[in-house]
Amino acid sequence: MDNKENYKSASTTKSKKKKKWPWIVGAVLLIFIILIFYFYSLVVNNLENLNAGIDGEGTFTRITTTDDPYLGNPDADIVIVEFSDFQCPYCFQTFPIMHDVVDKYADEIKYIYRDFPLSDIHPQAQMAAEAGECAQDQGKFWAMHDKMFINRDDLSLASLKNYATEIGLNIAEFVVCLEGNKYKEEVEEDYFDGLIAGVDGTPTFYVNDHKFEGVPTYENFQELIEELITIYEAEQ
Repeated sequence: MDNKENYKSASTTKSKKKKKWPWIVGAVLLIFIILIFYFYSLVVNNLENLNAGIDGEGTFTRITTTDDPYLGNPDADIVIVEFSDFQCPYCFQTFPIMHDVVDKYADEIKYIYRDFPLSDIHPQAQMAAEAGECAQDQGKFWAMHDKMFINRDDLSLASLKNYATEIGLNIAEFVVCLEGNKYKEEVEEDYFDGLIAGVDGTPTFYVNDHKFEGVPTYENFQELIEELITIYEAEQ
């Protein structure tokens, strides 16, 4: 009798487990489908929001935004867009070069900085990018930009707060912004725009329809800018 009851009990348990499996599989599939649609919508949204992206032949022409920090002439014909990462050693090499380029061609170029944090290898890059955006709120992006590159080996939350204090930010506002992840999605949008444009490493520069990867020299920029200035002057 006991054996029969035990058998029935075991059979009932197995039956219940079998009934649960379709629900578990269904729930997992539903979550997977939701994630696919979420990431698809992000990509589509970024494609629609590009001011200029890929032309009809698939050639990159220009990728600019109105809300990213820039230096130079806002109405310049020559637009330099950099996708960068505050922990990237190669970006660290280029940031003084770009200051020199802007100093020389402030009236002829617009230099736009966009975030492309390589979080897999630079664990503090995302937070640093958000810190830059929070500094931009108070009109001091470039001061924070330079401070973070100079100290790129120490971009912890505590250090970012110290840097914010050193450059004269309202620290209470900065902390609320950074710890509240106010610009998390903004940084992610920059990253997705970079992927769409063909960025796969940092730094990557676009000078109108010319792409530079790695560490371009000052002379590389100078040669191309002078060439473009000549072309635009001839067209006027």
